[in-house]
Amino acid sequence: MTLFMLLSLIAVTGVMGADSPDCSYLSLLNHLGVGPNSHAHSALRPVRHWKTPTNVLVDLYLSVIIEVNEKFQSLTTGVYLATSWTNELVQWDPRDFCGISMISIPKEYLWRPATSVLESIEAKLSYTDSPYVNMLPFGFVFIGETYKITSTCRMDLYKFPFDTQQCQLTVLPIMNTIDQIRLSPSSNSSDVTAGSLTVFQTQGEWDLISIHVSTDNLTIDARVWDKVVYTITISRRPQLYVINFLVPIFLFLVLDLMSFFMNEARGEKLSFKITILLAISVLLLILHDILPSTHQKTPLIGVFCTGIFMFVGCSIVETIAVSFLMRMASKCDTLAATRGTLETRTEEGGSQQTGREGAGRVDDEAAIAALLRLILREMLALQEQSSSDHARHAGTTCLYLKTLAKGINTLYFLLYICAVAVFLAEVGKQWYY
Repeated sequence: MTLFMLLSLIAVTGVMGADSPDCSYLSLLNHLGVGPNSHAHSALRPVRHWKTPTNVLVDLYLSVIIEVNEKFQSLTTGVYLATSWTNELVQWDPRDFCGISMISIPKEYLWRPATSVLESIEAKLSYTDSPYVNMLPFGFVFIGETYKITSTCRMDLYKFPFDTQQCQLTVLPIMNTIDQIRLSPSSNSSDVTAGSLTVFQTQGEWDLISIHVSTDNLTIDARVWDKVVYTITISRRPQLYVINFLVPIFLFLVLDLMSFFMNEARGEKLSFKITILLAISVLLLILHDILPSTHQKTPLIGVFCTGIFMFVGCSIVETIAVSFLMRMASKCDTLAATRGTLETRTEEGGSQQTGREGAGRVDDEAAIAALLRLILREMLALQEQSSSDHARHAGTTCLYLKTLAKGINTLYFLLYICAVAVFLAEVGKQWYY
């Protein structure tokens, strides 16, 4: 009886085991025929008819801005590229495999569309990228990969550092035309922008504004490719350049204005202005290393720095001219003082000579002495008149030079202030608008 019950239990267990399905992923893979030796699934486009194009959906999310190189016009970013497509040859019914609705398969086992970024100079796959693809029962395959991409970007640096740049990343299936792959975006612009802002990690010089998604075609020699264009709009944070460039150069301009109130007697004013000019030259050299030399329009910051450099240069020329006039006036004063001293000494000598001749009236040669005395008086009168004319002319010249120097200095100072105000207002208007 016991033996009979044991045999019955074994029979029932065998029947139940035969009727229950295998719920392992391995059995599903065996059913699908996917594995390391399934070269047909990985090498050929998965369609039942070769004329049927494969619909591929892509999404590109910006996660980090690594570097923006203005001089070489390049953008280095970290992006997440999500790609999905339908595999018509690998499908299953979840009811046959205990409700398995998704399976992760090594990506080497299945065919994948070869997409690339058209503007890419260098693209590197992240080392932390997942080696698997996800598959749904109706053959929908999804893969997400993280790339570090260095791409070209045509930048408009006219309003640097208050600039906003737009760079494009164009995704296209470089090996397959529209007869084989139809490429389209999976999400719209607002969804891609929101997703990118969610995962955006960098807190550096640039802010992500938006990502616009559009579709277009690339045609070369009658061959047409679908492409999805992602236009990335980024805005620069200008605080660093304002503190390091704009504020110092503006302060140099203010110092140059204040130097008009310095004394010009010992050349300190000229030395001070030349020092300011050299400091601006150093900042211009630093700026030259940042901005590209082949840009079509000169950036406003270059106009700003060069304009102030020219203002200071013209101020130095004006200081040299005024210093020259003041030095000539000083020499004129010295010459006038020297002539006055000589006149005084001449008058004293003339008086002594007149006294001596008066004492000699008792001599027998009185007539000759009187004649000589008359000639001497006439000569002294002529000399006094000539000296008076020279002194008056020298005094007038000195006064004219001093007045001219002060007038030039005052007029240039007023024109300098007006020109600087107009220049700063125009540059600020261009930057703001």
